[in-house]
Amino acid sequence: MRARRKPRAINFDTATHEELDNYGMGLLALDDAPELSKVLRGHLLIERTIETSIARKLEKPKKFFDNHRVTFEMKVDLADALGVLPAPYVSAAKALNHIRNAYAHREDHKLSIEELNALKIKWVPIQEQAYAVASAKGPEEAAGLAVIFLNWSFLRLLHPSGS
Repeated sequence: MRARRKPRAINFDTATHEELDNYGMGLLALDDAPELSKVLRGHLLIERTIETSIARKLEKPKKFFDNHRVTFEMKVDLADALGVLPAPYVSAAKALNHIRNAYAHREDHKLSIEELNALKIKWVPIQEQAYAVASAKGPEEAAGLAVIFLNWSFLRLLHPSGS
């Protein structure tokens, strides 16, 4: 079995939707990765998307991001305040952050389907069906799909038309 190459980092502001999708799938579509890895990588991708959305609204974004330690929660709240993150995205981002923090602060954390359900943003029927199949296999299997679908939702914020 060949090892996958880690995708090279890209500029979220200038990359096309396809480039961002390929980058994200390169990080998330790891069949043998544990759910923790999928959650952490998904968290990173969502954070980069939120940062890009915020930066597009600020006159001098580097001054803000480079001079301050801004937590994920603060970024979500700022994006919400700037109007670049609709309410369902705020809820899903906070739910993902809650899962990430549960792993970071409790060594016995076991991911649940209920936690993953909070990551849903307007899924189409085929996504619901795929997720139901994965959920029947357990949270480990469902985590990958939930995080991939969440990433796709957030990418639409940067490129609403998919371009």
